[in-house]
Amino acid sequence: MKIPGHHTPALLIVESPNKTGKIEEMFPGRFKALATYGHICDLPRNPTEGIGINRDAMQGEYELTSDSKRSIDGTRAVARLKKYLRDHPGTEVYLGTDEDREGESIAAFVMKYLSLQNPKRMRFNAITREKIEHAFQHADHIDWHAVASREARRLIDRVIGYVASPVLMHQIRQKGVAAGRVQTAVEALVIERERKIRNHKATPYYTVHMDLGGWKAEWQYQTSAQSRQGPKPNSEYDIDNAIEHCLDVNLAQSVSSIRALVVQSCEEKTEQHLPPSPFYTFSLVQAANRIFGWDAEKTMQIAQKLFEGDGSGHGHITYHRTDSPNIDPGAAEEIRALLRNQGQSIPAAPNRWALKNKNAQEGHEAIRPSYIEVEEAGANEEQRALYKLIRERALYSQLSPAVYAIKRITLSDARGLHRFAATARAIIDPGWLASPAAKSPVVQDQDDPMESGVIHLPNLSKGALINVHRGEVNNHITKASPRYTLNTLTAKLEKLGIGRPATLATILKGVQKKGTIITRKDGKLEATPLAEKCYDILYPRFGFAHIGYTAELESALDQIAKGQLDGEMLVRHVWDRLDIDCAAASSTN
Repeated sequence: MKIPGHHTPALLIVESPNKTGKIEEMFPGRFKALATYGHICDLPRNPTEGIGINRDAMQGEYELTSDSKRSIDGTRAVARLKKYLRDHPGTEVYLGTDEDREGESIAAFVMKYLSLQNPKRMRFNAITREKIEHAFQHADHIDWHAVASREARRLIDRVIGYVASPVLMHQIRQKGVAAGRVQTAVEALVIERERKIRNHKATPYYTVHMDLGGWKAEWQYQTSAQSRQGPKPNSEYDIDNAIEHCLDVNLAQSVSSIRALVVQSCEEKTEQHLPPSPFYTFSLVQAANRIFGWDAEKTMQIAQKLFEGDGSGHGHITYHRTDSPNIDPGAAEEIRALLRNQGQSIPAAPNRWALKNKNAQEGHEAIRPSYIEVEEAGANEEQRALYKLIRERALYSQLSPAVYAIKRITLSDARGLHRFAATARAIIDPGWLASPAAKSPVVQDQDDPMESGVIHLPNLSKGALINVHRGEVNNHITKASPRYTLNTLTAKLEKLGIGRPATLATILKGVQKKGTIITRKDGKLEATPLAEKCYDILYPRFGFAHIGYTAELESALDQIAKGQLDGEMLVRHVWDRLDIDCAAASSTN
């Protein structure tokens, strides 16, 4: 690839003006860096006709943003870029907007409004000389599937907001209320939890433990499976723990009177327990909220400053809007070398984690320091605190896994009506659990490490008959689930596949800005009466008010990004269904 000469620097277009000076300092004479200042265009806020979408072509009627109250907007940003290209004819253009779908969309609109014929696309997840050089050497083209996914999301959100909101306002007879695809799902979770708390009645339930002579087995209570008719209701998406409880004391006492059990299986295995992965967007937001008390917006703003290298000549961390828990092999080896020099135990190969989101973009990295050997970075105390959190998490992620020996015995009564289980765990190698990392707050957001069992289970053969020394019935009382916090709500959204790294902070800010979800003095989230009133109109009448619908739509948008689904067809399907829902809701008024 031809490298631009000193007198003909290539134009590298990025999103943030905070990157431009750093890039030019890193590559003097090679690049002229100019910024778009974020998105340069959007759908019209107050369209004179319709909702800003050509329904026949299923295309957004985008226009350059214009805001006299801002020092810069899309109109002026594009004018600056055009002027530079007029003054420097023949300049080679590189589009270096962020590597997520939002960045891909911005690159596409820059190409359109600058009338670029064949701009090269550079993607780098850190503002460092090495990453930018690599992106330059491997520049390719705009990912039009990613663009289509982002545009489908934008159009669908516009359709739902502008078509359903008037119906909601008419039904509720109050101005200012609005319906939103993802925000309605978030509100649904909080409302369903609030109603469970409000309607909860403490109820006794029972467990049974069988004393088998030096070890115990627990009754695995199960109810008969119920066939479901229709979609899963929103109230079930809110359930954190789906374990079924026995409410029948007579049944529990009957089970405890069983005097012999038959061994169904006796299995032994070893299991690795990895240290927590490096941060990705959802886990970073949770940790910063738990440790610093920050909301998602503040965390992402500070992370943005670290990414841009506020007050420094380079970026301090890799891109912070990511759903991948893994880092690239080269960075992992640098971390492992540092740990090795510190005398820490590391595994034979770098640790890697399964993706929680099946549609996560594996080409992206988790969040890590740009240079792992840099112990402190940031222009102020908050930036330095977040950087320390990110660095420690990245370091700890490559420590040796803990290794457990696990034995599990399953049994049943003679008729096979009731099942019992006993599990014992013993640490073979404590790995990272023996290091100071195990007690650091930075790792406490994951599930508690498996406890090492103090009991010893015998070696048994399938079919062996085991006498029961004594059956013990234990009494318990059901407790209402706690209200959501920002931390637990973020974890729930991640589990359900609602929201993406680029939209998480906006989603959580949106429901609080609307006033439908408030934060109590104890930090818990609570739905307002207005939120419940709106929810009862939207659910179950409107498809988008179903939590399952929102999660499925997120998956569909991911499929568009992979080229497996047509974006225009999805938007058309959503709009057609919404029209039906609106007509039905209006007719019942």
